[in-house]
Amino acid sequence: MLDEILPLVKRPIRYTGGELNITIKTNPSIYVGIVFPEVYEIGMSNLGIKIIYHLFNQHPLIQCERIFAPWPDFGDHLKDRAIPLYSLETKKPIKEFDLLGFSLQSELNYTNVLYVLDIARIPYKSTDRDDKHPILIAGGPCTLNPMPMSPIFDAFVIGDGETVVKEISTILINIPKEKKDQRIKALADIAGIWVPQIHRKEKTIKKMVVNELSEDTIPSPAILPICDVTHDRLAIEVMRGCTYGCRFCQAGYTNRPLRIRSESSILKAVDKGLRETGWEEVSLLSFSILDYPNLPNLIRKLNELLKKKNISVSLPAMRGELFTEEVAYLLKEVKKTGLTFAPEAGSEELRRKLNKPFSEKNLMDAVRIAYEQGWRQVKLYFMVGLPFEKEEDVNEIKRLVNEILKVCPKGGIKISLSPFVPKPHTPFESVPFLSLDELNERIGIVKELKKSRVDLNYQAPEVSFIEALLSRADEKVFPVIEEVYNNGARFEEWREFFDFDRWKNAFEKTGVNPDDYLNGGDNHIWDFIDIGVKKEFLHSEYERAKKGEITQNCYYTDCSNCGACDGNITKFIRSEEKYLGYGRYPKRVSQPSVYRVKYSIGEDFRYASHLDITRTIYRALRRTDLPLNFTSGFSPIPKVSFGPPKNVGQISKSDYFDFYLEAEYFGNISRELNTRFPPGIRILDVRGIAPNTPSLSNSINLIYYEVSIPQVEIRKPLEIFKDQPVYINSKSRVKNISESLESMSYNNNILNCGLYYGEKYVNIYEFLSYLTEMPIEEVKKYKVTRTLMFIKRDGLLYSPMEVK
Repeated sequence: MLDEILPLVKRPIRYTGGELNITIKTNPSIYVGIVFPEVYEIGMSNLGIKIIYHLFNQHPLIQCERIFAPWPDFGDHLKDRAIPLYSLETKKPIKEFDLLGFSLQSELNYTNVLYVLDIARIPYKSTDRDDKHPILIAGGPCTLNPMPMSPIFDAFVIGDGETVVKEISTILINIPKEKKDQRIKALADIAGIWVPQIHRKEKTIKKMVVNELSEDTIPSPAILPICDVTHDRLAIEVMRGCTYGCRFCQAGYTNRPLRIRSESSILKAVDKGLRETGWEEVSLLSFSILDYPNLPNLIRKLNELLKKKNISVSLPAMRGELFTEEVAYLLKEVKKTGLTFAPEAGSEELRRKLNKPFSEKNLMDAVRIAYEQGWRQVKLYFMVGLPFEKEEDVNEIKRLVNEILKVCPKGGIKISLSPFVPKPHTPFESVPFLSLDELNERIGIVKELKKSRVDLNYQAPEVSFIEALLSRADEKVFPVIEEVYNNGARFEEWREFFDFDRWKNAFEKTGVNPDDYLNGGDNHIWDFIDIGVKKEFLHSEYERAKKGEITQNCYYTDCSNCGACDGNITKFIRSEEKYLGYGRYPKRVSQPSVYRVKYSIGEDFRYASHLDITRTIYRALRRTDLPLNFTSGFSPIPKVSFGPPKNVGQISKSDYFDFYLEAEYFGNISRELNTRFPPGIRILDVRGIAPNTPSLSNSINLIYYEVSIPQVEIRKPLEIFKDQPVYINSKSRVKNISESLESMSYNNNILNCGLYYGEKYVNIYEFLSYLTEMPIEEVKKYKVTRTLMFIKRDGLLYSPMEVK
């Protein structure tokens, strides 16, 4: 039944699985599902779920699988046809799993939790579920105030999820599914897990912390998505935690203490991860990446490792005062990636109150360095509605941006502007959320910036309003979430789906007053969660903020006595090495060798687009040890040319691509490629060709198809094409089907046909649409296989592999 739905929805490859490096076991005893309540492209960009997936699958009896929120088109089809939501690996309905672990990264995804459970046919509330239903556990940053979602989940993991995987696995193995209550009681005994029905708010739950970033915290082998995802690269966490103490930042307090991965471990993980995936970019993840000990030396070693295959290194948002010419040069040595700085506030006075005291000169120097080193655009993060913010502080954002534009007269600036949301467990946890009118007024001030070189993107204050309310809510707000979902809310982080009126109606219907949660105050219902940082420290930080006093980073100075560690932090002394103008490595000039490859595309890639296929081939080539020849320019890729593109919904027994090597290769290329390509793509033949051989796209002009189609659905007589031209309107031109059709036969519900390939000819779906009198979108339900491709010249057929 899925094959009837998938051709009808946007990006069906999201729902098919089959990616490289997934785990599928034979006859596992326990099924664990990792649920990310967002669309696939965002979920597969999250490192946390990959780590937990990796750790659970280390147990031989446990099959851990992934589940993402289906986009509304696919979700509606599943619901209409009563198909319960399934996992990607084995397509097993998730209602049959032993345990489902939800990653709660954003309060705005709470409605998507209900959406996933609804499509999965699992009751929302824990009190409505019985032994036949899976245990539901939540983890992630939103569990630092678990109250609004406490009616749903059986348990919450507070802190680093890696710490509890082994104990949870033991419980699932030793206690049968039929004794669900016993499993939940056992979970309640694990440190760092809060079970609402047992602990209520009477027990203090201390956040669990991974003491060091061991190799277990690197998911290996990393799953390689078939389609492009939001952060489509190899992500390596180089540091966890942050000790800067930016007073608005929840993660800066809740992820303490600081833990640092060794340089040798990073280099090993990058080398191994790229051999397993073929990604063209490596991202070093950290809250404050420029604090990594001797970062330039690490980037220099990575560039040495990666330059041969033109793989680049990217960094997350940076503190402007730490960005140097050396870092800039090293980042662009292979390929320039995006640069992001986060000043947060426009005035230095307000930045001091935020405990982010870098000067305007520091930021100007960072931007100047970026533009001198070749960047033509940088991204800046700002907030409005901050505590102690005045109108002149907002005007300072405009002034600061205009000053930056003077530093880079030919460049541009992307600005991301967000209303400030006071979060639990921060020095600002008690401050009120600014009114919508005031926020709109302050955003309006920033919007006055000239549009020509400034690309401004901002979050609507109404979205931040809901985020702020949910982050401080208690269990009384759950009926609001339920009411909003029942009225159609899902994907609330997406601008096209968010509807503030729906929320206002839900507040009115449930009797919940948002002001009870948004006006601030000291009624912190989350205080039974102990994040390790002392409450007295947070209070003192708020008082220091009022005075504009700075609390130094204990990574460089004395311990601030926050309580997150024992005070024995290894101090880092920043290197005083000066930037030297390192020269580029000379590129080898040689006459490349060209090879033509015949390959098949199987079921795993039926719903992959042509871009998905090309991306897969590029990455498979990078996984080889072949001496690849690369394109020149800003983003070098392996030099490859492709034959006629495959449509989404087709498989192929005969496709082709040409690729280039720096020199002739005398090993077994076919075997080398097949060991690196995913199971859904098989290499059938490889032959060397002359460099001046006509390209595949300019020479292949005939494609044979096999289509499964019931005879009852063919409305036109097949003989019609023999005696007369048959014309159809195709986009902006008229095409002759009879002229496009080279041959055709029909037996046992299988249509075989040969269609000429080119702009003036009909494609297979236009042909099927004419035969069945159905719209093109509907005929995409038929299973189409490309069986053969030929070069027809002077009445003779040539295989693309025969051309010299």
